[in-house]
Amino acid sequence: MFEKIKKFFLYFSVIFFIAGVTSFTAYNWATMSRVEKLAVPSAIIIAGLGAYLFLKKDIYKNLVLFFSSFTIGTLFAVYGQVYQTGADTWILFRNWAIFLIIPIIATGYYSLVVLFSIVVALGINFYLELYLSGAIIPFLSCLTFGIVLMAYPFIQKRFNFKFNNVFYNTMIGIFYISFIVSGFAAINSYDNILLAIILYLIFVAGVYFIAYKQMQKITVKILSITALGCFGVAVIMKMISEIFYVDATMFILLSLLVIIGTIAAVIKSSNKIENENIKKITNIVVGFLKVFAFFLLMIFVFSLLSLIGLGEEALIVVAILLVTFSCFAAKMLGLKNDKVEIVAFTAGLLCLGGYLGFQLEMTALPVVFIITVIFNLFWFFMPTRALDLLLLPMNYCLLGIFIEEKSPFINYYYSIITIALIVEAYFYFLYDKKEFLSDKLKRILIGNEAALILLPLSWLSTGIGIFIDDFELMFKYVQYYRIVDIVLTVLIGAFVIFKTIKNQKLQVALCIFWLGLNYFAYSQILSLIIVMLIMLIYASKNSKWGMLISTLAACYVVFYYYFTTYKSLLDKSIALSISGGLLLVAYLVLKYGFKGVETNE
Repeated sequence: MFEKIKKFFLYFSVIFFIAGVTSFTAYNWATMSRVEKLAVPSAIIIAGLGAYLFLKKDIYKNLVLFFSSFTIGTLFAVYGQVYQTGADTWILFRNWAIFLIIPIIATGYYSLVVLFSIVVALGINFYLELYLSGAIIPFLSCLTFGIVLMAYPFIQKRFNFKFNNVFYNTMIGIFYISFIVSGFAAINSYDNILLAIILYLIFVAGVYFIAYKQMQKITVKILSITALGCFGVAVIMKMISEIFYVDATMFILLSLLVIIGTIAAVIKSSNKIENENIKKITNIVVGFLKVFAFFLLMIFVFSLLSLIGLGEEALIVVAILLVTFSCFAAKMLGLKNDKVEIVAFTAGLLCLGGYLGFQLEMTALPVVFIITVIFNLFWFFMPTRALDLLLLPMNYCLLGIFIEEKSPFINYYYSIITIALIVEAYFYFLYDKKEFLSDKLKRILIGNEAALILLPLSWLSTGIGIFIDDFELMFKYVQYYRIVDIVLTVLIGAFVIFKTIKNQKLQVALCIFWLGLNYFAYSQILSLIIVMLIMLIYASKNSKWGMLISTLAACYVVFYYYFTTYKSLLDKSIALSISGGLLLVAYLVLKYGFKGVETNE
């Protein structure tokens, strides 16, 4: 946990410093001369190059050079704005890509090659917009990544340098995700359909032949099968859209059979592989395909019921079938860790809500109340993993709608977040180790943590950072609300710190930092402390997604604060810079003041 907290402080300090500099530059932009405007990105590039020359660790050299290379694009954008060159957007990306070739050849860093590929793809996208339109443009652009995949092995053999698996696997992921999504859209568009189909098949075959047949990349085989399955569904969907007077039920069934066949082929292609990473990738792909197949099955059932004469009543029938299926899915399918039951139960509740809302014309509160009561009864009498995971989020949803309708002056987002944090803190206080929790309680807490992640992000979009929405009350009692907020979050944070950190001096230091960050955040940058609390909780849980989720949430807070808060850019710059400074000080104190703590937390 200690190392994760240090990294959080460091990353967040960089994020807030960059945001502070950006705000200050924007504040002075109108009064800055052309030279000064160009000097800002130029100085950043030069600073990065200087750091590259003096740093010793390769990872840091890679990071600063990547940052400088990224800023080259900013420099070209500023140049075009300052001198009003009138050049097309694609020219900016073309020039950026040309300049990236220099550091790529000089250093051979693959992070720059990835950046170069993305810049080229974006440049192609903007260039094609001059002559084409529609979904074919992103599809043609993403073929850049496929070309890199096919060209890299030949370049590596020609110049005899070491093959980089991390880079190649990264490009495989980028290519197939963008390729399948954009290809599906291009095939179902109205223009250039034949071109999309031909290129889709050519690139699937080309990447498969080079990356799997020659390089023995099992991942490519799995993803190529998936791409062909999605291609089949895309073609069938296009056929449905072209046929106006024929029922689509059989076409939907055919799509379902294609996906089921794809699942079987993916499993068969990797069932003899012992590599754990390949197994994980296979599970992810199969999980995605199962969810896709499930939704196709749901559409098929709904279409079939409509075909036999049921109208909106088909919703209630589908809802009953889905809820029933979710309760027995694990036993029927012999699956211990399958997530289809969760998707089925959620979809069943949505269908039930749709029937009550549209057919019976109920308002939101009674609809959610009925659904929640049914949910809780199922959870009590027929508990499943799906019900455990959704228990708290479902009841939080009911509470939020109740507060919104009955007490509209209360910020229901913050109320639910507060309850979720108290639940989380309570179990930290009650149990010293996660192993003491039962599997059922663990699943319930996972649902609580999911709500704790999702609610702040939606809550931040409201722009409200205190308990009361009534602005007259807000300005009258704002200092008292802030005190309550600070006390609450400090106590919850202290619970986490004292339960996971054993070093007493470190406990005190972290609590002091925590109190300072709370006070400053609530007086300057609303909502920051919620993100910091999520960071603290997930650092203590050693969650592999905690770093990513918290960092993205921090970026969102900065973005929202910059674009929506009614303060001057100078005030925003000062607040963001001070936040970055506080986080950097916290990082430095932990790094140099608590050496050796990692081994004895």
